Amino acid sequence: MSAPERVPEHTNEGDTHNTAGQRYIPISTLVRTSVCPVRVYLERYEVIMEPPEYTVAKQVGYHLNGLSDADTETIWEEIRLVRPDIDDSMKEYLKGCIAACRGLAWEEPVAADVSCTNSKYGISGRIDWIFSSKPLIGILRATRAPTYGVWKQDRIRAAAYLLAAEEMAELNSVWRSPPSEVRIAYIPSGVVRTVAPTASDRRSLLAALRKAEAIYCGKTPQPPPDAPCDRCPKRESCTRGAREPQTLFDRFFRK
Repeated sequence: MSAPERVPEHTNEGDTHNTAGQRYIPISTLVRTSVCPVRVYLERYEVIMEPPEYTVAKQVGYHLNGLSDADTETIWEEIRLVRPDIDDSMKEYLKGCIAACRGLAWEEPVAADVSCTNSKYGISGRIDWIFSSKPLIGILRATRAPTYGVWKQDRIRAAAYLLAAEEMAELNSVWRSPPSEVRIAYIPSGVVRTVAPTASDRRSLLAALRKAEAIYCGKTPQPPPDAPCDRCPKRESCTRGAREPQTLFDRFFRK
């Protein structure tokens, strides 16, 4: 399955540390690494900003139960509070999301925005929703849903959240056994899909984790053969693998 028309990946997780000083790699970084570790390397000192599409979709996600057009102004007011610099044009995007999600059968979650970490693998994230019935974990996406199933990167994302949830003691006592499925809400499409990550998805996750750890240690990654170079914002500073941002000499004299 080909990649979706991507909303730029973001992280609201950030690099976190526990009391012992262990560094955790955000799940969003692992997903970005699975797409192209070179881009992650080139952006390693940059703050990854939350795209406005995600800001809008995230706020809609708090109102999915009984959502109607009458909620537009209320949600837009909340969005302006969360993101004062958001462009007014995004209000049309909001209306589209509300129209898509109107009438969606939605179970009220028991918790939202739940932090999770796995100290064994050194990963961290924030689960959008926890439910009382299976699938217990819910993830919000600001991209459109594919025709069938979920996007490849979302399979890896789901595998990462399930791994992080294994150490959530306060929830494991309620769940009795670790969850094996995740529900993914594609807000712009008004679609909820269930995914059970496969062995292949978990292998991809572990490969991304190894590459991300190497980047954190200062090692230079190589681009994958299927890297989406044609739509990458770093294509001007990336030629045949990761390197430091190009100098004027690089730009004009090296091919």
